[in-house]
Amino acid sequence: MLTFKISRFQYIYIVLCIIFLQLSSYGLMITVVLYRSTTYITTTRSTVFYPFGAGDIENDRSDDGSSSVIYLLQQFIFFGQTYSQIYVNNNGHLTFDGSFNSWTPYQFPGYGGLDLIAPFWTDIDNRGNGVISYRQYTSGSVLTDATQDINQYFPDLSFSATWVFVATWDRVAYYPYSGTETSFQVVLISDGHYTFILMNYGTIAPKHYVQAGYDTINSRYHFSIPGSFSNNITNLTYSSNVNVPGRWAFRTDHGSRAASSVTTSPAVTPKPAVQLPSNTLARTFSGKPVPSLVILTTTPLTIRFFTFKGPALMFYLRLAFLQCRVSQL
Repeated sequence: MLTFKISRFQYIYIVLCIIFLQLSSYGLMITVVLYRSTTYITTTRSTVFYPFGAGDIENDRSDDGSSSVIYLLQQFIFFGQTYSQIYVNNNGHLTFDGSFNSWTPYQFPGYGGLDLIAPFWTDIDNRGNGVISYRQYTSGSVLTDATQDINQYFPDLSFSATWVFVATWDRVAYYPYSGTETSFQVVLISDGHYTFILMNYGTIAPKHYVQAGYDTINSRYHFSIPGSFSNNITNLTYSSNVNVPGRWAFRTDHGSRAASSVTTSPAVTPKPAVQLPSNTLARTFSGKPVPSLVILTTTPLTIRFFTFKGPALMFYLRLAFLQCRVSQL
């Protein structure tokens, strides 16, 4: 990753150029981090989120709510159990046999009576802000993306996705702290034989009591993502087990329900979380799969959804960077 070290004047100049030149999308996200007297700019190509928003079915805005029963267009195998329906629960988890409104997470393994997929189980209340939505796919570019992702993370399977289910919690608030914003997503992928789960993380507001991972009935199979039930839960934005910051991937079709508890392994050994410099306010962009300008400063300033073309962007960056030097963050 290249980091450009610039002066405050150049920083202000770049921001003004982008604000006054809102051109069409180029697929590039700019992140500006002001740390003490130094401004850092980094670039990434896209977010880890699968498409969401237009065409999704939305849950009601409520505290501890849930979707109605969702009949799956293709059966999903979850560690030896085959399901044809699912529920998207507002408090950050999926269940199969019925809705589940528990706002108090328990640590995995829980040795309970639920098959539970929990990308971010905590007390969520989106009556003030945030959207919880879901959608199924059986054709199109989402299946192509899922096929590429799974073959990258599990290269020995020659996988071809035939069904994808995407559930997204977009900038939802915790209870009772209305106004906080946390974004995450869970993606179920299948070809009718192999099944996988992706857990994607964007902006994560600080919260202590959070369980991320999955559990099965009697905890025969379970996994808890590092950072659960700790003050490091915001690191989900940067941690990964597949070398993609903000993404965790799991294969879920194998296994039997007949034996004792097993802690299943994710795709690869978990990668340590990436840390921003201390005393930096980490307000990162998440959500819509469009480029965005995000300003991270020691004061909470964020500008979202400014888009621009590559040639214009490069022209103004070159103009502003005439006197800058490249350094490693």
